[in-house]
Amino acid sequence: MLTLRFANYLYGTVRIKISGAIPERFINLCLARGIFLWGIAKHDDAVFASLRLPDFFRIRPLARRSHSRVEVAGHAGFPFAVKRVTRRKMLVAGAALFFVLLQLLTARVWFVDVSGHKEVAGERITQVAADYGLRPGIPKAGLDLKAVERKMLLALPELSWVGVSVTGTRALIEVVEKTLPRAGDKSPAHVVAAKDGIITEVIAIAGQAAVKKGDTVKRGDLLIKGFADEPPPAADGQTPIITLPDKFIRAAGIVKARVWYEGYGEAGLTQEVYRRTGRKAVAVAFRADGRELVLKKAAEQPFACYEVEVVHKKLSGGRNSNFAVESIIDIFHELVAERYDITAEQARDLARGKALAAVQDRIPEGAQVLAREVATLNTAEPRFVRVKVTVETVEDIGQTMNINLQ
Repeated sequence: MLTLRFANYLYGTVRIKISGAIPERFINLCLARGIFLWGIAKHDDAVFASLRLPDFFRIRPLARRSHSRVEVAGHAGFPFAVKRVTRRKMLVAGAALFFVLLQLLTARVWFVDVSGHKEVAGERITQVAADYGLRPGIPKAGLDLKAVERKMLLALPELSWVGVSVTGTRALIEVVEKTLPRAGDKSPAHVVAAKDGIITEVIAIAGQAAVKKGDTVKRGDLLIKGFADEPPPAADGQTPIITLPDKFIRAAGIVKARVWYEGYGEAGLTQEVYRRTGRKAVAVAFRADGRELVLKKAAEQPFACYEVEVVHKKLSGGRNSNFAVESIIDIFHELVAERYDITAEQARDLARGKALAAVQDRIPEGAQVLAREVATLNTAEPRFVRVKVTVETVEDIGQTMNINLQ
């Protein structure tokens, strides 16, 4: 069937209208001459049928013989498409020119973007890249990306890695900046507890440990004193060691403790979600040189319930220009509330997820989770579920607190 349709398209098809006293006689004559007709349908006093374009030029004597009138009702296929195109030479020339220009434009790099930079300015990176051949308008064929990467690393000592990739007409320069060590604070300090807990391990790197394993501490309690180690007692007959008057140091160490976190989550058996109705209001404004021009203003309360989508577009005056025009489009989408019921089990899972999320935000990244306990609390409201989550961790609770020597 697919092959037959393709052949019909290739040859071209004509839809004809057959009228006369006996249209069926014309159809019988066509079949007798090997002319294939399909899609035969009768409408009022006329009969409609389809045939291939080469067969269309053979039916004139058959129409005269059967005393029938044949009219063209429609046509389709490749020959007619070619005819339409050849009549529009400028359209063909424009399409050919478009594809040529598209090929030429896509063979070059027109946009250069930078990602991963923080301290090094993006304009400086793109300028160095342009000095070594990576600039807008450069042909992609003669671009040596590896050479550009090596030269940029030598020219920018602040970078530890440079990667250049080209996708379409866009070149992306990905950089990783070097992390330079910062000068540490040398002022005297204690190590104190950042939170409540039970001590499991104490390692005093500098200073004197003020707690031991098993001690219960509260936030702000002293863990490691910022004092120099006490001198050993003098042996018999020896001169005692004299310590310096200033014996304060910057304490350092690791103090791990068991810490407990609690989180609560609530969920009702009736849930409410908001969806957009499709109605919206739009406000449009332009901002330039510190001034704002409102082109279209929306009502102060466009809908009873809505959410705002803000679209910013900024057009800069150039690299060396501080002038910029910014368009601000506020789209107010109307919202409608939809309520649906859930089971008690689903509500408990939802409340448990909220409680775990609340706890997880407070647990530091390096903490080791020992246990997690989930309890459903009794509430006065029958269509309301409340869950309490308790998480036990082991973590370093020490934090440095400078000593005030004044």
